[in-house]
Amino acid sequence: MTTIGKITVIGGGSTYTPEFVDGFIQHRDEVSVGEIMLHDISQERLDIVGGLVRRMVEHAGLESRVTLTTDRPAAVEGADFIVSQIRVGGMAARIRDEKIPLQHGVIGQETTGPGGTLKAWRTIPAVLDIARDVEQYAPDAWYVNFTNPSGIITETLLKHTPLKVVGLCNNPINFAALVAQFFGVPGDTVFLEWVGLNHVNWVRRVYVGGRDVTADLMDQVEQALPYYPFDAELVRTLGVLPTWYLQYYYYHDRKVAEAQAAEKTRGEVVAEVEGDLLSKYADPTLVTKPPELSMRGGALYSEAAIRLILSLVLDRRDVQIVDVRNEGAIGGLPDDGSVEVPCVVGAHGVVPLHMGPLPETIRSLCQTAKAWESWTVEAGVTGSRRAALMAMLINPLVPSFDVARALLDDMLEANREYLPQFYPEG
Repeated sequence: MTTIGKITVIGGGSTYTPEFVDGFIQHRDEVSVGEIMLHDISQERLDIVGGLVRRMVEHAGLESRVTLTTDRPAAVEGADFIVSQIRVGGMAARIRDEKIPLQHGVIGQETTGPGGTLKAWRTIPAVLDIARDVEQYAPDAWYVNFTNPSGIITETLLKHTPLKVVGLCNNPINFAALVAQFFGVPGDTVFLEWVGLNHVNWVRRVYVGGRDVTADLMDQVEQALPYYPFDAELVRTLGVLPTWYLQYYYYHDRKVAEAQAAEKTRGEVVAEVEGDLLSKYADPTLVTKPPELSMRGGALYSEAAIRLILSLVLDRRDVQIVDVRNEGAIGGLPDDGSVEVPCVVGAHGVVPLHMGPLPETIRSLCQTAKAWESWTVEAGVTGSRRAALMAMLINPLVPSFDVARALLDDMLEANREYLPQFYPEG
């Protein structure tokens, strides 16, 4: 067994935190953590979530010390790992991100389109502040970014800080789990040629035990992947398997109509789920994560995080799908931009595998989405109106300059209090 001295969770008051900590309970035979430090700007949420985490750790018989603080430098100091899972503006901001674009006939979603753009712009000043604390108080720590939009936030940190940064998403591990379930094999026998960006990605090839099963999967896609939102004809046309968030690109009109007809946005539903979860977390008799947490999303989040952390600590040098600097992994994309690809993870760090050029059927969408991400980073860091308008205009879900300009004006004003880079006067 290996021991990690201190892991700090920034955004420790998130309802996801018990899921993350449960990963260390499930892997207690492989790793122990001296201190699990939870930091949040909300003392109330910190007390509720931290209380449950303490009970979980005690119930499981772990020796980890769980500490809570609103003092970020104290939280960061001496940490071996910083796990970031923040939401600037809370659920109210997410709901605005969903509703304003719908008024312009554009999908409102927290990681794609205009919604993802504004979430990034609210988040970038905050994560750069966090990064400055990490650089000062824990310069050798790994910064593991779960904060959405994960690829854009990871690219910001890679471009504008000297930290050791890796972005993480649970979509790849969930896709691999579905494949393993369909073929009735252990999860570690599945290898995915996963190419693209965070939430803009495709599976080029699927291997089980070294055998290429891509054609089998495509022939039976409806049976193989429950709740898969893409029809077989699209899969055959592309020649690759699109992943979950690409439904907003390939079926944009349909998704807009569904969102406009829905009684509640996803953010409003999640806000209700979170309220119920926090009520359950406050129950002093609760000592394990409740099953209702699965309704929040984030399945296998803890497994993805623990696998990454263990590989870095134990020098496993295994292959995991994470967000890293491209550095030639995917041809036709900027070397300094973030991509989501299989990487070798070990004590040396995180090194992307060379995935080569993208298939012609998906190249243009991926390149356009990458340009949107990079303009979003530029605008989020500098507050440039021109860069912001470019980010909105070039997004694949925004249909015209007129719509881009109107969206930018409406969404900047609605988020003014969280955008110091655009409104330095307050």
